Amino acid sequence: MAKDSGVAGRLATMLHFVSMWRSLLFFVCFSTLAPAATPSKGTEILWDRYGVPHIFAPDHASLFHAYGYAQMEAHAELLVRLYAQSRGRGAEYYGNLQSSVRAGGESYLDTDRWVRVNGLPERAKEWATQQTPEFRPLLEAFATGLNAWATKHRASLSAPAQAALPLTVEDVLAHSLRVIHYDWMVSRVKVDQMVNLGTAGEVHGSNGWAIAPAKSASGHAMLLSNSHLPWGDMHTYFEVHLQAPGVSSSGAVWVGFPTLRLCFNDRLGWAQTTNAVDGADLYRLTLRGKGYVLDGKLLPFERSQQVIKVKGAADVPVDIRRTVHGPVVVDRNGVTAALRVSALDRPRMLEQIWRMGLAQNLKEFEQAMRMVHLPLFNTMYADRDGHILYLYNGAVPQRARGDRKFWAGMVPGDDSSLIWRQLHPYEDLPRVVDPPSGFVQNCNDPPWTSAYPMLLDSSKFAPYMAALSGMGPRAQRSTRILSEAKKMTFDDLRAAKLSTRVEMADHFVEALVAAAQRHGTERAKSAATILAQWDRQAEAASDGAFLFYRFLQQAGTNFGAAGGYAVKADDRQPLTTPRGFADPARAAAVLDQVATKLESDYGSMHVKWGDVIRLRRGTVDLPANGAPSVMGSIRTINPGPFAGGKADAVHGDTYAAIVEFGPTVRAEALLTYGNWSRPGSKHMSDQLPLVAQKVMRPVWRTRKEIEANLESRMVF
Repeated sequence: MAKDSGVAGRLATMLHFVSMWRSLLFFVCFSTLAPAATPSKGTEILWDRYGVPHIFAPDHASLFHAYGYAQMEAHAELLVRLYAQSRGRGAEYYGNLQSSVRAGGESYLDTDRWVRVNGLPERAKEWATQQTPEFRPLLEAFATGLNAWATKHRASLSAPAQAALPLTVEDVLAHSLRVIHYDWMVSRVKVDQMVNLGTAGEVHGSNGWAIAPAKSASGHAMLLSNSHLPWGDMHTYFEVHLQAPGVSSSGAVWVGFPTLRLCFNDRLGWAQTTNAVDGADLYRLTLRGKGYVLDGKLLPFERSQQVIKVKGAADVPVDIRRTVHGPVVVDRNGVTAALRVSALDRPRMLEQIWRMGLAQNLKEFEQAMRMVHLPLFNTMYADRDGHILYLYNGAVPQRARGDRKFWAGMVPGDDSSLIWRQLHPYEDLPRVVDPPSGFVQNCNDPPWTSAYPMLLDSSKFAPYMAALSGMGPRAQRSTRILSEAKKMTFDDLRAAKLSTRVEMADHFVEALVAAAQRHGTERAKSAATILAQWDRQAEAASDGAFLFYRFLQQAGTNFGAAGGYAVKADDRQPLTTPRGFADPARAAAVLDQVATKLESDYGSMHVKWGDVIRLRRGTVDLPANGAPSVMGSIRTINPGPFAGGKADAVHGDTYAAIVEFGPTVRAEALLTYGNWSRPGSKHMSDQLPLVAQKVMRPVWRTRKEIEANLESRMVF
């Protein structure tokens, strides 16, 4: 008790200095920290009726401890498995089974090889020693919270999960490395794409908006944060509200992370979307004898061997070869290549995210971003002071030469001048602050289109910084909504987020109807009549959405199978391009093929969207609304494989939040699949009915609101 009293006294003194010295905010906040095996007296977890934890703590270490405990309460099996995989020991604990929800899936052995070859466990140990004295205790507190739950509930865990205990700070760091650096920035799938050995598509997507007071009916800045990911595995989000001295954060992050990636506090917030930062390069090696050639000289590989234990099967040896570029990750089909990944020497990624959440204004937020330890993600920012920001955030290597195309595939590995060693500083990154248009947006498009009309000139940046063009239909839809709106209310923002309007329909339906009427069969003309009467939305009852979706699939990329576009895409004209068909007769023929298939599969071309695209999880089975990303709807729902004429939604809207930064923050959110993955929990699917009803739930942040919607309470 005496120790608790001392901590409380020091905390009160430090809070006094916070009010006096704003410039010392971070120091004061961090200096309250002390590693502790148990949280301070008075720490609480209040679980609301949607399974969202609201954590109130008297100091930061206690906050992190309780946050770790809460994550295990909701996601213990998933979290432990993900940490086991990040150790490169998934097969040891779980056997060689398919574990991933990603396209094609991965076995535990596949994941273990990838983790071991890239040295994630060793890197995590190194990173653990490089954490600052201020932040290391927070990671330790988070890990002790994880283990405190596991100790109390050990019997409820599976045998493989029990075998993986205890969990460590190194596990936390290895998991963050695996997710950010070795899945988002580069993955086994992306490596295959770089050497033309695979064709799997991108699974990451998001929408993000920041709206300035000039565009807001209330005169307050607003924010939309909306991530699109597979509904499970390492991409699973956990929503939480954190309250402690200097902390008032609400938001979400992937299971296993100790800091919030999508976040807002009392004064500011940010959204993030995936950007195609080229932070990983593949070097094709020239082999000679037992080594490789660099600048005309023969160099030996740095060799080591590890053994992957496989539950119920023989051990699997893994031979690891390293070069001055990085580890050899490709050695097949006559290709040997080594991988170089940026920001591996920047171990404070999680601390940077934490500092972003502690910021109280734009200056402090940018101070955190200037660390450039978080190696990717477009960032949209808004605050109570009325500022908005777009940043093409990323750990971009400083390269001696070459453009985006040159670095996109394999580069020569025998030329040391191509081996980069420095990263671009914050000041080199594309950035827009308070644009005249009153908004910034990003839906995974290049940075140049973040403001409309376009303000960033790509010629003023490094030629490899980002793609020169590439607005997709979601980005076009986003730009249309924001540019055409005059003064948006909070209700307008919600309606825009939940809108199922299909941007691709606005670009092509009229031309497709005309093509079918002029060149098509009677069946194609009948299909055209359905499309002409369709409201161009993907509502559950929409008749025409599924027909058009099938047409887009059959027409292929850039409508290659339908003769291509009459007018190609132009990022400077996102609302009117692309449009039309270069060969209307071919487009009509594709529509006929699609109509024929629908009649064969469903007995009619009249197929309602929600009859075939379903929201199913556990005992819940509801008609879906929202369109796949290829169709261009802000409400994004992507179906999985079809069986029996129906498909489950398995990807798309995950965590979404709308926020208005008035004197009191107003916010609503939705986590599509629910906030828990623990089998049997009602919170695995309790938000799906809200998705089906097209509503969002309020984000409760005051004790009065939380206690009025309280499900359970835990006091440490």
